[in-house]
Amino acid sequence: MSNRKRGVYDPGAVSGHHSEAAIVMDWANELRQIIRADGHKVIRTRVDAKDPCPVSRRDDIARAYGGDIMISLHCNSSGTGKASGVETFYRGADDREMAVKLTNAVYKALNLPNRGPKTERQSQHSSLAVLDFDKCWLIELGFIDHHQDRLKLLDPALRRKACEAIAAVVLA
Repeated sequence: MSNRKRGVYDPGAVSGHHSEAAIVMDWANELRQIIRADGHKVIRTRVDAKDPCPVSRRDDIARAYGGDIMISLHCNSSGTGKASGVETFYRGADDREMAVKLTNAVYKALNLPNRGPKTERQSQHSSLAVLDFDKCWLIELGFIDHHQDRLKLLDPALRRKACEAIAAVVLA
């Protein structure tokens, strides 16, 4: 999702009357709850689904709070409704192993195709602003415009299962 301009709300990809911003906020809150229950501090860089915080500022927020790692959750969109699956973007070679683990955790939990870990240069952009944070992984949880992916992204039980899997990787 772009949210490139300060104070301008961008819901990200929208499909089937569901926005990326709302879906990933539910996921972020679920993941936060699981990690906090394990005794860890969690800071969200957006406080609700309508928070206009630009993507380019989120790494600064994580840094300001002294974050150790950053997980950026997103919904992909192909524009055709035909693409499906989970992928994780990372910046440096040192971050690839964690990207593999995160992708595997989510695809197994959701039973979606594994599109694999990818460098930010393999994204549709030349760089991804959130990856400016030293230890950051951007997980594309599924395709919002693919009917089956979207149903899984909206399923509370699958969301919980996938967030538990993400937390297990992060906390290992």
